[in-house]
Amino acid sequence: MIAVSEDIDPANLDAVLWSIAYRCNPIDDVQIVPYRAAGHGPKSGPRGEESTMLIDATLKDIAPPLALPKREYMERARKIWDELGLPALTPQPPWHGYSLGDWDAAWDVYAGRAVAGKWEETGKETFAQRRGGLTPETPVKSVKD
Repeated sequence: MIAVSEDIDPANLDAVLWSIAYRCNPIDDVQIVPYRAAGHGPKSGPRGEESTMLIDATLKDIAPPLALPKREYMERARKIWDELGLPALTPQPPWHGYSLGDWDAAWDVYAGRAVAGKWEETGKETFAQRRGGLTPETPVKSVKD
């Protein structure tokens, strides 16, 4: 049994496996329940005790958005794709990014600039925020201004 969050389509095996890979820590989120009743699955040969595996692949806390452009940008890209007469697309979820609770309003500003061709402004702004003496991959939110 695998539990997933509402943003995961349980009928989409790729999405379920992604959720297990990125939202499940087996030491905390997997449980083996012993003494499952007989009668589950085909029988062949001698049978020992049966059990059930429970996997919690749900989102445990707020998280950054999916690393895909927001829906509005993906829909616009799809429209351009179709206008150009390119081969038909068959997008599978997730086909656009969405918030998982951890979102900074500055990211909307950065995206707007990128769409307007003003990405250099964001580059200069973020370049000016560099800090020395940090370990690589230090979370940005842990760095004081």
